[in-house]
Amino acid sequence: MKLFGFLRRSKSEDQAPRGNRTLTPAELAAREAQQEAQTEAARAKAAKAAAANNPNRLRTSEEFRTEQRDKKERRRKRRADNQIGGLIREVLSGEILAREALVRQVPFLLFASLLTILYLGLGYQTERILRDKQRTLDKLEEATAEEKTLRSDFESQLQQSRLARSTAELGLEQPTEPPTLLPANE
Repeated sequence: MKLFGFLRRSKSEDQAPRGNRTLTPAELAAREAQQEAQTEAARAKAAKAAAANNPNRLRTSEEFRTEQRDKKERRRKRRADNQIGGLIREVLSGEILAREALVRQVPFLLFASLLTILYLGLGYQTERILRDKQRTLDKLEEATAEEKTLRSDFESQLQQSRLARSTAELGLEQPTEPPTLLPANE
Protein backbone atom coordinates (compact mmCIF):
# COMPACT_ATOMS: atom_id res chain seq x y z
CA MET A 1 0.00 0.00 0.00
CA LYS A 2 1.31 3.37 -0.98
CA LEU A 3 0.09 6.13 1.33
CA PHE A 4 2.61 8.82 0.76
CA GLY A 5 4.94 8.35 -2.15
CA PHE A 6 7.64 10.47 -0.68
CA LEU A 7 7.57 8.63 2.68
CA ARG A 8 7.38 5.00 1.63
CA ARG A 9 8.37 2.97 -1.34
CA SER A 10 6.76 -0.21 -2.35
CA LYS A 11 8.85 -3.36 -2.44
CA SER A 12 8.59 -3.53 -6.24
CA GLU A 13 10.24 -0.14 -6.54
CA ASP A 14 13.04 -1.21 -4.24
CA GLN A 15 13.73 -4.27 -6.40
CA ALA A 16 13.70 -2.38 -9.76
CA PRO A 17 17.16 -1.97 -11.26
CA ARG A 18 18.66 1.46 -11.16
CA GLY A 19 20.78 3.23 -13.82
CA ASN A 20 21.39 2.28 -17.47
CA ARG A 21 20.71 -1.14 -18.78
CA THR A 22 21.74 -2.99 -21.89
CA LEU A 23 19.17 -2.98 -24.69
CA THR A 24 18.05 -6.18 -26.32
CA PRO A 25 18.66 -6.68 -30.06
CA ALA A 26 14.93 -6.10 -30.76
CA GLU A 27 14.99 -2.81 -28.86
CA LEU A 28 18.13 -1.73 -30.73
CA ALA A 29 16.48 -2.54 -34.10
CA ALA A 30 13.37 -0.59 -33.08
CA ARG A 31 15.48 2.42 -32.08
CA GLU A 32 17.35 2.35 -35.40
CA ALA A 33 14.10 2.07 -37.35
CA GLN A 34 12.69 5.04 -35.43
CA GLN A 35 15.78 7.14 -36.18
CA GLU A 36 15.64 6.21 -39.86
CA ALA A 37 11.96 7.17 -40.01
CA GLN A 38 12.73 10.56 -38.42
CA THR A 39 15.57 11.29 -40.86
CA GLU A 40 13.40 10.15 -43.78
CA ALA A 41 10.59 12.46 -42.62
CA ALA A 42 13.07 15.35 -42.29
CA ARG A 43 14.36 14.72 -45.82
CA ALA A 44 10.86 14.56 -47.23
CA LYS A 45 9.96 17.82 -45.47
CA ALA A 46 13.11 19.52 -46.83
CA ALA A 47 12.38 18.22 -50.36
CA LYS A 48 8.79 19.45 -50.14
CA ALA A 49 9.95 22.88 -48.95
CA ALA A 50 12.51 23.06 -51.77
CA ALA A 51 9.86 22.06 -54.31
CA ALA A 52 7.42 24.63 -52.92
CA ASN A 53 10.02 27.40 -53.23
CA ASN A 54 10.86 26.51 -56.85
CA PRO A 55 8.81 28.86 -59.07
CA ASN A 56 9.29 26.64 -62.18
CA ARG A 57 7.82 23.48 -60.71
CA LEU A 58 4.64 21.94 -62.07
CA ARG A 59 1.62 22.54 -59.86
CA THR A 60 -1.86 21.20 -59.80
CA SER A 61 -4.75 23.61 -60.17
CA GLU A 62 -5.66 23.08 -56.52
CA GLU A 63 -2.14 24.03 -55.43
CA PHE A 64 -2.30 27.10 -57.67
CA ARG A 65 -5.65 28.20 -56.20
CA THR A 66 -4.33 27.66 -52.68
CA GLU A 67 -1.24 29.74 -53.44
CA GLN A 68 -3.36 32.53 -54.91
CA ARG A 69 -5.65 32.54 -51.84
CA ASP A 70 -2.60 32.66 -49.57
CA LYS A 71 -1.12 35.57 -51.57
CA LYS A 72 -4.39 37.50 -51.35
CA GLU A 73 -4.59 36.84 -47.63
CA ARG A 74 -1.00 38.02 -47.12
CA ARG A 75 -1.70 41.18 -49.16
CA ARG A 76 -4.85 41.85 -47.15
CA LYS A 77 -2.96 41.40 -43.88
CA ARG A 78 -0.14 43.62 -45.11
CA ARG A 79 -2.63 46.35 -46.01
CA ALA A 80 -4.33 45.99 -42.63
CA ASP A 81 -0.95 46.17 -40.94
CA ASN A 82 -0.13 49.39 -42.76
CA GLN A 83 -0.71 51.82 -39.90
CA ILE A 84 -1.46 54.98 -41.87
CA GLY A 85 -3.67 53.32 -44.46
CA GLY A 86 -5.44 51.28 -41.80
CA LEU A 87 -5.98 54.37 -39.69
CA ILE A 88 -7.38 56.34 -42.61
CA ARG A 89 -9.64 53.43 -43.51
CA GLU A 90 -10.87 53.21 -39.91
CA VAL A 91 -11.52 56.95 -39.72
CA LEU A 92 -13.42 57.03 -43.00
CA SER A 93 -15.50 53.98 -42.15
CA GLY A 94 -16.21 55.16 -38.61
CA GLU A 95 -14.74 52.07 -36.98
CA ILE A 96 -12.36 54.23 -34.96
CA LEU A 97 -15.32 55.71 -33.06
CA ALA A 98 -16.35 52.27 -31.85
CA ARG A 99 -13.01 51.38 -30.29
CA GLU A 100 -13.14 50.87 -26.55
CA ALA A 101 -9.93 52.83 -26.02
CA LEU A 102 -11.46 55.85 -27.76
CA VAL A 103 -14.71 55.54 -25.84
CA ARG A 104 -12.74 55.59 -22.58
CA GLN A 105 -11.05 58.82 -23.71
CA VAL A 106 -14.33 60.70 -24.35
CA PRO A 107 -14.16 62.72 -21.07
CA PHE A 108 -10.61 63.83 -21.88
CA LEU A 109 -11.59 64.72 -25.46
CA LEU A 110 -14.50 66.79 -24.15
CA PHE A 111 -12.15 68.54 -21.72
CA ALA A 112 -9.63 69.22 -24.49
CA SER A 113 -12.45 70.56 -26.71
CA LEU A 114 -13.61 72.86 -23.91
CA LEU A 115 -10.06 74.16 -23.44
CA THR A 116 -9.75 74.75 -27.19
CA ILE A 117 -13.01 76.71 -27.28
CA LEU A 118 -11.90 78.77 -24.28
CA TYR A 119 -8.54 79.44 -25.93
CA LEU A 120 -10.22 80.64 -29.12
CA GLY A 121 -12.68 82.78 -27.14
CA LEU A 122 -9.85 84.39 -25.19
CA GLY A 123 -8.04 85.13 -28.45
CA TYR A 124 -11.10 86.90 -29.89
CA GLN A 125 -11.64 88.81 -26.63
CA THR A 126 -7.99 89.92 -26.62
CA GLU A 127 -8.29 91.18 -30.20
CA ARG A 128 -11.46 93.12 -29.29
CA ILE A 129 -9.75 94.68 -26.26
CA LEU A 130 -6.74 95.67 -28.37
CA ARG A 131 -9.01 97.32 -30.98
CA ASP A 132 -10.85 99.22 -28.20
CA LYS A 133 -7.52 100.30 -26.72
CA GLN A 134 -6.30 101.55 -30.10
CA ARG A 135 -9.58 103.43 -30.64
CA THR A 136 -9.24 105.03 -27.19
CA LEU A 137 -5.60 106.00 -27.87
CA ASP A 138 -6.66 107.61 -31.15
CA LYS A 139 -9.39 109.59 -29.35
CA LEU A 140 -6.93 110.63 -26.64
CA GLU A 141 -4.46 111.84 -29.24
CA GLU A 142 -7.19 113.82 -30.98
CA ALA A 143 -8.38 115.34 -27.67
CA THR A 144 -4.79 116.26 -26.73
CA ALA A 145 -4.29 118.03 -30.05
CA GLU A 146 -7.59 119.90 -29.62
CA GLU A 147 -6.64 120.89 -26.04
CA LYS A 148 -3.30 122.28 -27.25
CA THR A 149 -5.05 124.26 -29.97
CA LEU A 150 -7.60 125.72 -27.52
CA ARG A 151 -4.89 126.57 -24.97
CA SER A 152 -2.81 128.41 -27.58
CA ASP A 153 -5.92 130.36 -28.67
CA PHE A 154 -6.75 131.22 -25.06
CA GLU A 155 -3.21 132.34 -24.31
CA SER A 156 -3.13 134.48 -27.43
CA GLN A 157 -6.35 136.15 -26.31
CA LEU A 158 -4.83 136.90 -22.89
CA GLN A 159 -2.08 139.04 -24.40
CA GLN A 160 -2.22 142.70 -23.32
CA SER A 161 -2.71 144.14 -26.81
CA ARG A 162 -5.49 141.70 -27.71
CA LEU A 163 -7.22 142.27 -24.38
CA ALA A 164 -7.18 146.04 -24.92
CA ARG A 165 -8.69 145.70 -28.38
CA SER A 166 -11.49 143.42 -27.24
CA THR A 167 -12.37 145.65 -24.26
CA ALA A 168 -12.34 148.77 -26.48
CA GLU A 169 -15.05 147.21 -28.64
CA LEU A 170 -17.21 146.95 -25.51
CA GLY A 171 -16.56 150.61 -24.60
CA LEU A 172 -14.22 149.90 -21.74
CA GLU A 173 -10.83 151.49 -21.32
CA GLN A 174 -7.81 150.29 -19.52
CA PRO A 175 -7.12 152.32 -16.36
CA THR A 176 -3.94 154.36 -16.38
CA GLU A 177 -3.62 154.95 -12.63
CA PRO A 178 -3.27 152.22 -10.07
CA PRO A 179 -6.31 151.26 -8.07
CA THR A 180 -6.84 152.89 -4.68
CA LEU A 181 -7.20 150.82 -1.58
CA LEU A 182 -10.01 151.65 0.77
CA PRO A 183 -9.46 151.19 4.43
CA ALA A 184 -11.63 148.52 6.01
CA ASN A 185 -12.74 150.79 8.96
CA GLU A 186 -14.50 153.42 6.91
